[in-house]
Amino acid sequence: MKTLLAVLCILVLSQTFILGQASVRDLSPAHAAELGTFLSKNKQNTFRAESVVNDEYLRYMRESLGKSFKPNYVVADLNGDRVVDFAVLLNRAGKPTNQFPGGNASKEHFPDYPLTLVVFNGMKGGRFRVAFTRNLDGPKAAFISLTPGRKKRLYYGIFETDSDIFTLVPTGRGYSAK
Repeated sequence: MKTLLAVLCILVLSQTFILGQASVRDLSPAHAAELGTFLSKNKQNTFRAESVVNDEYLRYMRESLGKSFKPNYVVADLNGDRVVDFAVLLNRAGKPTNQFPGGNASKEHFPDYPLTLVVFNGMKGGRFRVAFTRNLDGPKAAFISLTPGRKKRLYYGIFETDSDIFTLVPTGRGYSAK
């Protein structure tokens, strides 16, 4: 009953969140419910669909980062407590900056849009808590993913560049950016 109520709440609060974004179907029901609650309390943020980049560019990203790559959604044990966490990259209200410089510049890399990175730590009983938020600016090619290797860490990057990259390292009940 609680899960049904949460799903109905999400549908009522943000129809476009569920119906208008094909990639939202990639979120588990528990993650969608938790994100819906977060968005209802943080009205400046909206879901950032993977369709923010065109299909051809997304295929190109997946050639490098894996066929199941989702640029705005990561699910993993991010803090090493053996409980699954998740992170999302969201749109944030505001005007773009760093406008298109012209020439050979890519539409995926200019301008920079207001974004918010949110990490939800999993807790016992299937609940989540917000463990990290960071407002930032990034182009359409901005993404989140996991570092390679055994000890996975969440990182933020801009595809095809080395600029603005940071990795989140668990610190206490949250994370610090390195």
